[in-house]
Amino acid sequence: MASTTTAVSAGASPGSPAAAAAAGSAEEIAADGYVFGYSPVAMARTRAGHVCRSGTNTLLNVPVLSTPASRSVVAPNVDTLYSVAWLDLRDGPVQLTLPDTTDRYVVFEMLDIYSNVFANVGTRLNGSQPGTYLITPPGWSGTVPTGTTAIAAPSWDVWALGRTLVSGDGDLPAARAVQRQYTVAATGLGVTGPVPPALPAVDCANPPDPQTPDDAGAAFFDELAAVLAADPPPAADGPAVTSLESIGVVPGSTPSTGDPATVAALAAGVTAGESQVQAAAEDVLVPSGTWLGSFDGGVYGTDYLLRSAVAVVGVGANVPQEALYYWSGPDADGEPLTGGHAYRMHFAAGELPPVEAAGFWSVTMYDEEMFLVPNPLRRYALGDRSDLAVNPDGSIDLYLSATAPAGHLSNWLPAPDGPFNLMIRAYVPTESALANSWHPPAIEKIS
Repeated sequence: MASTTTAVSAGASPGSPAAAAAAGSAEEIAADGYVFGYSPVAMARTRAGHVCRSGTNTLLNVPVLSTPASRSVVAPNVDTLYSVAWLDLRDGPVQLTLPDTTDRYVVFEMLDIYSNVFANVGTRLNGSQPGTYLITPPGWSGTVPTGTTAIAAPSWDVWALGRTLVSGDGDLPAARAVQRQYTVAATGLGVTGPVPPALPAVDCANPPDPQTPDDAGAAFFDELAAVLAADPPPAADGPAVTSLESIGVVPGSTPSTGDPATVAALAAGVTAGESQVQAAAEDVLVPSGTWLGSFDGGVYGTDYLLRSAVAVVGVGANVPQEALYYWSGPDADGEPLTGGHAYRMHFAAGELPPVEAAGFWSVTMYDEEMFLVPNPLRRYALGDRSDLAVNPDGSIDLYLSATAPAGHLSNWLPAPDGPFNLMIRAYVPTESALANSWHPPAIEKIS
């Protein structure tokens, strides 16, 4: 946000005409403010939808895998069961308890309201042993109970997002048994300092859409101001906050009710900022051979444009060390993928998606809108838990088509008749994957 840096370096006081002049026009400041605020507003809207269903400090386990009927989020996975809780730490720390998960991959991702991942708990970092974790509010200095690991949260509102690996339909009962042993509970340990106000209540009959924060127009900044009051940003965000103050966006305010000229500038800034965010989202993925990979995400510092772009692609993205995602590009000839053709992905021996022993990989088929594709086999992905045929030289071929390929049924990933997309998930990737030195194979058209 170059304009905010200019205002601070010029020594202008917050809210002064000099600050506004140094930073640029009100519309430009609002556009920068939209880029800054896109992710926290999207997160607050995501929270609102969950709280309307389950409240806070309560764990919601989803005991079924995604199907083509799953339309609440794009690109649903069929590898894991989800567990979701939104924590409100204003009454003190909240406790998360995990059981012994044996050899099953599990992770609970912890995100602050600004979409930064501040902790992961589970297989990669903690192994399979049981654990009790105390998520503490900002500035908390109480006594941590014996046998409990404290995790300091940067914000008062926290998204705890759990994933439990499933090895096919036959494994569902065992995976659910593990999932049922997770607990989230308030502790009664209290707070040790000032407590900010809670986020505003939401009209649960008409919850806001997390994927379209621009739909509020100038009132987007009312939502952002509510987040700033409820979850004060870190000191590093000071220049951005100062810039927002210069156009009347201060914690707890309702800027959309201000003078008409400023409100018009705010609305124009939302439009301009949305264009910036969407353009950045087009470039947020990094080329990896003929595919695109998610090598940046999870922790953003003051790179607000990256933070917003990742929120467009997938709000709540984890750090690459926990999971890498690859999106398919065109086929090897540069043509879009369509079920009108048959394709092959050839993994040379030893060149499957590189993951550590604790991790897993999968290739999932989606339609043009990134939803799962109905098919008679109810097969939506292939991966390390699939019974794949291996070629004599140790290589593996996956076949992608709308009709079953003769002699290759076990390695067939059914495609729709029309355009389609693929996603490779690599959980607990190796260093070679993180360094982008491994690339998914090109998709070869075979008919």
